[in-house]
Amino acid sequence: MYESDYENGEQFTEETLQNALMELITEGYDSYEMCWENLRVQTYEQAGVMTYNKGLVITLPDGSEYQLTIVQSR
Repeated sequence: MYESDYENGEQFTEETLQNALMELITEGYDSYEMCWENLRVQTYEQAGVMTYNKGLVITLPDGSEYQLTIVQSR
């Protein structure tokens, strides 16, 4: 998305990106390489991660866990 996509005054933030990625991962999947059905995806806030950053905690069916941190670079 580009800044022009937010003409109604809505600001694109780390939280906006976090929520869009969460939706993409949980609802927009289409992959033959991985079983996405049993993924657990939570925001840092939902998972209780102690940080000011926005991001996602992705837990795979085998229990392995990954964190995706969103940090604005410019």
